[in-house]
Amino acid sequence: PKVITKSDAEKILGVPVKDAKGRNQNGKGGYYESEWSYRAIEGDKGVYFDVLYAGRDAPAHLTQTMFSMLPADGSKSTPIDGLGDKGIFCPNETGMAMLHVLKGDILITIGIRGLSADAALDSEKSMATKILANL
Repeated sequence: PKVITKSDAEKILGVPVKDAKGRNQNGKGGYYESEWSYRAIEGDKGVYFDVLYAGRDAPAHLTQTMFSMLPADGSKSTPIDGLGDKGIFCPNETGMAMLHVLKGDILITIGIRGLSADAALDSEKSMATKILANL
């Protein structure tokens, strides 16, 4: 949560949020994952992000293969240019809008619940830029 702060999340969502919950872990498949979320104190708004690094012991092209299978729920997606190597935006009917960015062997996923798709995309692009700058 050092890159995306609690105050960042509150500014994006427009409501107070709980402290970040999440984890940093080395996976048994040769990858490293950092997964964190900020949830509104009241209501169902939230900011979620996951950064997956494929290490040298990970299966070949792990993050590229994962990216190629998105969106996992089969919903529509829109290509997003200018972030990493590839990016797609996937809003869905549940109110969760997801931005997936592939940069080399790193897959970044950012989700926002509780904002319009347009507002979510703008905030997600900003967060992705901040995360990419800190890789």
